Amino acid sequence: MRNLWCKIFLLLVSCVALAQAKQDFFVQGNQLYDQAKYLEAIKYYRAAIAEGQFEPFAWFNLGNSLVQIGKNNIAMVAYRRSAELAPKFVRPWLLLGDLYFTHADYGLAIASYKRARELGEGSEHLHYAMAECYRQLGEHTLAQKEYEQVLKLNQDRIDCWYALAEIQEKLEDYSEAVRVLRQAIQLTPAAGADAFFYLAYLQLQRDSIPQGISALEDGLLLNPGNQMARRHLASLYVDQGSPWMSIFTLEQGLSPQGAPPDRDLQVDLGQIYFDQTRYPEALEHFIQAWKLGSTQGRIGAENVGNAFFNAGDSLQADEAYRRVRMKQ
Repeated sequence: MRNLWCKIFLLLVSCVALAQAKQDFFVQGNQLYDQAKYLEAIKYYRAAIAEGQFEPFAWFNLGNSLVQIGKNNIAMVAYRRSAELAPKFVRPWLLLGDLYFTHADYGLAIASYKRARELGEGSEHLHYAMAECYRQLGEHTLAQKEYEQVLKLNQDRIDCWYALAEIQEKLEDYSEAVRVLRQAIQLTPAAGADAFFYLAYLQLQRDSIPQGISALEDGLLLNPGNQMARRHLASLYVDQGSPWMSIFTLEQGLSPQGAPPDRDLQVDLGQIYFDQTRYPEALEHFIQAWKLGSTQGRIGAENVGNAFFNAGDSLQADEAYRRVRMKQ
């Protein structure tokens, strides 16, 4: 009798040990995955699948590992198998959608995301991904609804505000695009200088020059180092008959402490002074630009010399030509 109990005990111990060994494949796979040892993790997940332990989740984690090593097509198979084994498991559908999106299969991506939504997924990621798919397919109304859903969850998603404005821009409804962007600027601190620069572009597209100028000014207050925006603002001032404001704007761009010299600003300033026939000031800025390697600066300085010569001032003309030659 004693031998019988010993045999039963040993049998139970063996069964427990066997069950633990089966379970360990999945656990060890997870440990290897956490250590970024994806190839080794794949072996253990496959072993767990073969043993029938935690099979839906082993397939899912196998898919994750395959994605990490760039085997997206095989990962799709793993995610689909995970979803088949656990029909209410939402994550495989979400990641399937992401992989389809990566491969530009937007219709299949949307179908996967919709299934994830049916299972209760309502994250920012889901709505944003669906919006991007619809946008790629030209379904602007559906894309807009999804972007709006993201903003209900997180109004600081400036990328969604931009996307909504860009949709209206594509539809050439600049007034609506301006409204969207103004709302973004009002509601989220994430709307920085770039939001004002984009707003300026939209205002100018609908010929609202003063509003465009105002938006550029606001943007430059937040990002004074954006010289492209500064030059654009200066040119608008010139077009509006305010060369002094243009000069002021450009000179502000030259003044920041520690900022690298900008030859384009120097050329622009030289041209404004030249157009006002203020040749000495024009020459100084053109020469500065030429020193910084700008051929436009050299051409501008030579034009100043030509202007002096045509006006009969050969001494000033010779001095301008000399400075161009000597680059000083």
